[in-house]
Amino acid sequence: MDLIVLYISIGISAILGIYVFSGIKKTYDKKGTYTNKLLSLWMIMWAFHHIPLMLASFYGVWPVPIDKTFSLAGGLILFGIGAIILPMGMIEFRSLRRSCGQDISKLITTGIYRWSRNPQFVGWFLMLLGISLAGRSGFAFALTGVFAIVTYLYTTLLAEPYLESLYGEEYRLFKLRTARWIGIPKK
Repeated sequence: MDLIVLYISIGISAILGIYVFSGIKKTYDKKGTYTNKLLSLWMIMWAFHHIPLMLASFYGVWPVPIDKTFSLAGGLILFGIGAIILPMGMIEFRSLRRSCGQDISKLITTGIYRWSRNPQFVGWFLMLLGISLAGRSGFAFALTGVFAIVTYLYTTLLAEPYLESLYGEEYRLFKLRTARWIGIPKK
């Protein structure tokens, strides 16, 4: 596997990330919703991140000495759990526009959102971690870590303040009852 291709892809993802997150900040400052262009760039940005992660796992870039049976079984389990959690979050929105941040008419606090304020991110993280583990790739693990850090920063610095400004007390109560990532609902 030619690492230069992976590095270029990650560079494109980083450049797009700067543009996308500044666009998200501007949108949130106006209490607006994602434009189709911003949403498309968000997805392209993650594609330039996720595809190298998958290729690095497939080709074992920066191999990690983990037992092959354990890594395959553990990777499939993590991927499977993530592949269940992610769509559960999307389905609970009952609308693709709401799931993609283009409909902010109501705060969703039911279903899996009783257990996690961000189940889609939790699902993606588990899927990427599963892919990294199955491929026993240090490069893929590093990219999974980048995903976790970017998601954390986006959630804490942009999304949560935006949601609090939109929904006020309803969101503050939701934050008190529901874990950011995963946890037992509080009464």
